[in-house]
Amino acid sequence: MKKKKRTTKWIIFARILLILQAISSAIIVGTAVKTKMLPIKYVALASVILVIMELLVFLLIHLWQNKKKIEKSGYFKRGLGTLISILVIAGCLLGTSILSTVMGTLDNITEPKAVVEDKIAIYVLKDDRAESISDAQDYDFAITESYGYEATKEVIDDINKKLGSAINTKKYASAIEMVDALYAGDVKAMILNESYESVITDTDGYEDFTTKTRIIDGYTKTYEVEKTDKSIDVTKKQFIVYISGSDTRSKKLAKSRSDVNILAFVNPTNRQVLLLNTPRDYYVEPSIAQGSKDKLTHCGLYGIDCSMDTLANLYDIEEINYYAQINFTGFETLIDEIGGVTVNSDTAFRSSLYPQYSFSKGENNLRGEKALAFVRERYNLGDGDNARGRHQMEVVSGVINKLTNSTALLTNYSGIMDSLQGMISTDFESDDISTLINMQLSKGGSWDVKTFAVTGEGASKKTYSMPTQRAYVCIPDESSVEHAKQVINRFMNGDKITDEDLQL
Repeated sequence: MKKKKRTTKWIIFARILLILQAISSAIIVGTAVKTKMLPIKYVALASVILVIMELLVFLLIHLWQNKKKIEKSGYFKRGLGTLISILVIAGCLLGTSILSTVMGTLDNITEPKAVVEDKIAIYVLKDDRAESISDAQDYDFAITESYGYEATKEVIDDINKKLGSAINTKKYASAIEMVDALYAGDVKAMILNESYESVITDTDGYEDFTTKTRIIDGYTKTYEVEKTDKSIDVTKKQFIVYISGSDTRSKKLAKSRSDVNILAFVNPTNRQVLLLNTPRDYYVEPSIAQGSKDKLTHCGLYGIDCSMDTLANLYDIEEINYYAQINFTGFETLIDEIGGVTVNSDTAFRSSLYPQYSFSKGENNLRGEKALAFVRERYNLGDGDNARGRHQMEVVSGVINKLTNSTALLTNYSGIMDSLQGMISTDFESDDISTLINMQLSKGGSWDVKTFAVTGEGASKKTYSMPTQRAYVCIPDESSVEHAKQVINRFMNGDKITDEDLQL
């Protein structure tokens, strides 16, 4: 009687296990289909395997039940069936969790509304007595209406509420005039977006601004920007992506200098990518400047749309379809997650920003922080910003090759997606990214990545951002710009570009 009861309990347990196995199998298949990333052949193969495993467990359980005389064999089959079922359930749950995480990551970096972040700081002189905004409530504060005034007004309101009284402000035409007033003692504090620190230190005579001042308080202001609807089939039609690299640790879309300015032209039909680098100090006409000129890097201070429109005007491009803003922290993580990248250097050098790293002429295998040192270096390179641009494209090309010509995408899917979440803000639709991943997994193989860059010569000029002062700029070489226009036109018309086509 007891043996019969035990048998009945086991049958109930086994059936519950089979039901759970079937449910978990259905969930992971449904989740895989929903992501749109995995090719249908992979999903179909996984479905067949899961059905076979369900049938196998069913047969093992029932064979044990029917062959009562072969007790040892029956118990073995029962145990084996139970183990297989538990492993399948655990595997399905783990796989579902990974796929859900990936979907969440894509939703995060491709959310319908981009969240833009402004960091506003209160500056005083290094030796000032004030340690907080409360200590400075009787100060005169320098402000400017030239850039980000809406955020500045919000900060002033926040300060007034915090102090319980209105602070006294003095308006100036530019950030440099604010700094001059602070140095001269006409004001004792200034309110400015932290992004403009770099504009000040790039200006001749103000390189030591950050050592002469300090921040006693800071405020973060965020606002949403609607993303425009895209109607591009990224698997069939050429498209352009603006890759902007900023020295920011924020996961939000930031108004900041863009130290990386690469246009990626993608032809999904002939599987070619063309990377065009424009030096950060290129002396161009910002789209908002009404004919005045500024460094390309400063366009990012007015929003990523300004950078995109400026580059589109420079190269006579009708539309740059997408952007991807990359921050340095996430960049390091991504490089590590894909197992590093292989790049080529024209010369041997040591990093000025990361002195612990040196690079040899020719091939270099780089992990996270060392790759970051490679793309940020310009001072120890004979060709300065032009060489840095080439290095940046080397790393981008290395990442593309690693993801498309190795097992990295399949073996570390989750880690790569996690790194992207902390690295990129983009206006790509999640379905577009899923479709591209699906296409790559289906077809496999590498892409033909070509790189080239426009060039120029250094000079000292006044800029739109700092109209009263001179700063280092790179005067465009018009012949290289015209050549770039011709190459772009051929690429967008469907031609496959050769190395010879890129030679001036």
